[in-house]
Amino acid sequence: MALVLGVDLADVLDLDYVQDPGTYDTVAEAADAVVGALLTPAAYNDEPIACKEAALSVAVEMFQARTAAGGQAVATDYSPGPYRLSVWMTKRVHALIGPYMDVRGMIG
Repeated sequence: MALVLGVDLADVLDLDYVQDPGTYDTVAEAADAVVGALLTPAAYNDEPIACKEAALSVAVEMFQARTAAGGQAVATDYSPGPYRLSVWMTKRVHALIGPYMDVRGMIG
């Protein structure tokens, strides 16, 4: 199983999955790999709701980075925001996945 699917991503973004399923599936697989690498094997297999929400959030950030000009958010006054795919992409979801994180890879 996967933490997030392309059809879930399209649904959250209120876009038509049927028009371009390959793009949504690719982004969902990448988000699944990013979040899945931070989890324990048991948490990845059990797919807790918090981990699924984290993967969906990361997938949305990845999709929007692909479609936003320059890969970053732009405010209503056209001032660019920070790059979406920075280290903060996963930092935003640490509160969700904290209890399920694999601590063997953490240093410092």
